[in-house]
Amino acid sequence: MAKELTINDIAREAKVSKATVSRVLNGVDCVKQDTKEKVLEVMKVRNFSPSATARNLSRQSSDTIGVIVPEVDNPFFGEILRGITEIADQDNTTLICCNSDDSAMKDRKALLMLKEHRVKGLLYTPAVDYTSKEQQKAIHKLLEDLNAPIVIMDRQTESLRKYDGIFFDDETGIYEAVTYLIQSGHKKIALINATQDRVLARVRLRGYEKAMKAQGIPIDRDNILEGNYRMTRAYELSAELLDRKERPTAVVTCNNRTSLGFLKALYEKGERLEKDISCIGLDRIEALDIVESQFNYIERDAKQMGRKAVKLLNERIKYPAKHQEQVVMKPILKIWKEDRRKADERQI
Repeated sequence: MAKELTINDIAREAKVSKATVSRVLNGVDCVKQDTKEKVLEVMKVRNFSPSATARNLSRQSSDTIGVIVPEVDNPFFGEILRGITEIADQDNTTLICCNSDDSAMKDRKALLMLKEHRVKGLLYTPAVDYTSKEQQKAIHKLLEDLNAPIVIMDRQTESLRKYDGIFFDDETGIYEAVTYLIQSGHKKIALINATQDRVLARVRLRGYEKAMKAQGIPIDRDNILEGNYRMTRAYELSAELLDRKERPTAVVTCNNRTSLGFLKALYEKGERLEKDISCIGLDRIEALDIVESQFNYIERDAKQMGRKAVKLLNERIKYPAKHQEQVVMKPILKIWKEDRRKADERQI
């Protein structure tokens, strides 16, 4: 196997220093034109193409943005990534995308790797809440060591409030969904959520409780089911709920995978949406649009979140001293209307 050509080889053949080659690669103006041409000629003859990593080592930062999401296989985060890449492509910005699988350990590994690449900025959805002092100290150190602007996406944890962020108003979304169900005649409404060690689970529960109290409906704790935002666990909880003798007449599901778990349990029992039980889910499920399922949902424009996140990061890179910015996006309640064969949109 042929030996890979290095910057040292180019410097030796061009009879210049390694530092001079690095300056040519990075477009520094202080190199004399004849020296620059000599270096470029050697590179051309030897078909030398330096790696981005090698270039970054001679800089304080790269032209690369890091992205860390917790569930890359979740369509919600897939849409966020689509929005990010849309803007990044327009700006000719390179992305390094990492998936943490909701694991603090994988979060740490991703941050250490991005530090090595000297990213110029980070778009970050934390894997966990980082609630203990020890956890907060560790994550703050990792983020500060990046020495780069950071924008937090989707999960607004208390420990990371000092950074710019972009979030959805999930509390209001759930509040409006529950209010709509109550005004439609439902009094027994279940919430399929996650455990309260997750910031979004606490936010969504708050919206549910506020709506019930505002409408004067007693809260039955048995109707608040806590899973893990995964389809399998949601299916198990939903099957148990649907088997109750005195079961709720409506359900609010707190993410797309939870909605799928509920629907799987419902269809296995041979029951139908709206005819046997009502449901409003958080986030659109694209496949249900294809089969024209009567699925009501709270739509969050994840692609737009991705676009706005990149723009917010670029603003911070351009103006490091600007005031901290927290962007809160409003969801839209979409209610199926069979006679119109499409959803009735309600701006929240």
